[in-house]
Parts: sequence; structure tokens; C-alpha cells
Amino acid sequence: MRVFIKIVAFFTLLFSIFIIYDYYELNQKVHIDTLKKIDPLPEAMKLVEQKKYAQASEYLKFFIDQDKESLNPKVKELYDALEFKRNTMGYQSKKALEGVLTGRSDEVIGKVSAGVSDFFLFGDIRDLTIEGYHYVKGENVDKVLVALSTIGVVATAATLFSAGSSAPVKGGVSALKFIKKSGKMPLWMQKFIIRSSKRIKNSGDIKPIKGLFEDIYTVTKNSGLTTTAKLLEKSPNLKSFHNSLGFAKTFGKQSGVLLRVLGDDAPIYYRLLKDKSGKKAFLKAAAYGKKGIARLAKLGEKGFLKSLKPVVKSSRLTKIFSKNVVDMFRKIPIGVFVVAAAVSFVLLI
Repeated sequence: MRVFIKIVAFFTLLFSIFIIYDYYELNQKVHIDTLKKIDPLPEAMKLVEQKKYAQASEYLKFFIDQDKESLNPKVKELYDALEFKRNTMGYQSKKALEGVLTGRSDEVIGKVSAGVSDFFLFGDIRDLTIEGYHYVKGENVDKVLVALSTIGVVATAATLFSAGSSAPVKGGVSALKFIKKSGKMPLWMQKFIIRSSKRIKNSGDIKPIKGLFEDIYTVTKNSGLTTTAKLLEKSPNLKSFHNSLGFAKTFGKQSGVLLRVLGDDAPIYYRLLKDKSGKKAFLKAAAYGKKGIARLAKLGEKGFLKSLKPVVKSSRLTKIFSKNVVDMFRKIPIGVFVVAAAVSFVLLI
């Protein structure tokens, strides 16, 4: 009888210690660096104060798309207010006229009207007339705008004779005019355009610039003029600019927001990570800023996405007993097992 009691006491002690350790392990906190999402409101409000409503709206939409549920409700409220403002008839008409008359605008309709006016030769004649007036008055002439308008006139003729196949070049001319007028065109590009214009004027052939201007048009159409201007402004040379175009083509309109969130090195981050991360994971990581990108680089796509999920611990008892039995054990106060372990230990002595 005494031997039987000791055997029971031994197994009771082992089981109680196992239960106590399981309780301890489940109640330990998971130590992991927490990522904090960027609050888009401060930056968006800055853009609103500068009356850059289109950029503010795109910025807010990026964060709404990544995680609508956990965002501050004020983010959606501001986004809805901006969209209402941007879609009013008066605002749209004003921006359309701005594009036609000046060849520049921050809104889609203004950019389209600027592009259309350039496509139908009006924009090129407009800019040549303006610069000719400056020349007659003895004022500074913008040689880059003159060069782009010259290329535009030749491209118009080429478009007519090629049944529209040269039309994207006209789109590239329009985009570059916008960038020049906004003061964001680097000196190397200005020199390239002036040299190219002279060759095209003499030969009447737009082939030397066709590929580049078509790429500029494609990126502008997919990502927006602001993004194209930003990529060009920060590129030290033509090769660097070409490398950044792949980034813009991949992310489309979101590329502008990525540049604002991650800085000028956003295209470099993506080039370094694109082999180990998909587009979706990169966008989700960007919502946490550079720290999110750093974690994505360290853990890879699967590891990063897993790290964003709350850690749910499971009891080791589930490997031995069914869930119902484990739930029954979990309802028993831990003190009962401590007492059982103590009594069993005494009986074994």
C-alpha cells in the first residue's frame, strides 16, 4: 500500500510541476520590437495648408488602403472632405483652365488639359510665342521650353505621318514642360534636351529621344506628374533616372506616396528587396516607414507578415490531451497544483 501511495505521489508531483510550468510559460510576455504605423494626418494637413489637395488625397488613400480598420477615423473624414472638394464643378473647371493657359497643374484634369493642348500643337505654339515675346523684350528666354516646343512640333508631324505611333512622345514633351516650369528639372536633363532639339530640328527625326520620352509618358500616365518630377529631380544622371522608372511603373500612383514616406531612396529599397519580397508586403512595410522596410529586409516577406500578427500561445497540454480536457485543467486555480505538488513531495520523502 505504501509503495502504491508513493507511485501515485510521484506521478502527481510530475503532473503538477508540468501544469505549473505550463501556466508560467503561457503568462510570459513575448519580447518583440513593436512597429508603429505612421500617422498620416500631420503630413496631410501640411499639404492641405499648401492647397495641394491632390497630393494630400493620394497620401491619405495610401494608408487607408493598407489598413482601414485600425486608422484614426479622422483620416477617412479628411479624405472624404478632400474628395468632395476636388470633385466640385468650380474646382475642376478652374484646374482645367489652368492646364490649358499655363501648361501646368497639380490636378488630373489640369494635367490632362495641359497635355491635350500640347498634343494638338496649341501648347507648343503657346510656349514658343511666350518665349518669343521674352526675346523681343530683351528678357531671358527659357531655352529648354523652346527646345521642348521644337521637339513637340516635329513630333506632331511625326504623329500625323505615323498614324499616332509617335503620340507618346508628345506626352513626354508635355510632362517635361510641366517639370521645367515647376523648377524641378536637373541641369543634366536640360542640357540633354537642348542638344537633342538641335539634332531633331536639323534631321526631322525623333528617334534619338523616342524611347526616353515614351518612358516618361508611361510613368507620368501611371504614376502622375508629381512622381515623375520627383524621380527626375533626384536623379544624378540619365542612367539613374531610367533605373527609377521601373519602380514607378510597378507602384503606379502609389509610388509618389512611397517617395514621400520613405524618402528619395524608395526606388533603391525596392530594387534591393524585390527578389525577396512582393509588392503587397513592400507596401505594407512602407506604412511603418523605414523601420518597417528594415524589418522586411531582415525577416523576408513571410517572416515580416507573420511578425505583424498578434502572437497566440498554445498550451503544451494540447499535445497530450484534447482541447476540452485542457480547458478543464485551465479552470482549476494554479494554487491547487502547487499544494498537490507540495503534498506529493512530502509523501515521497
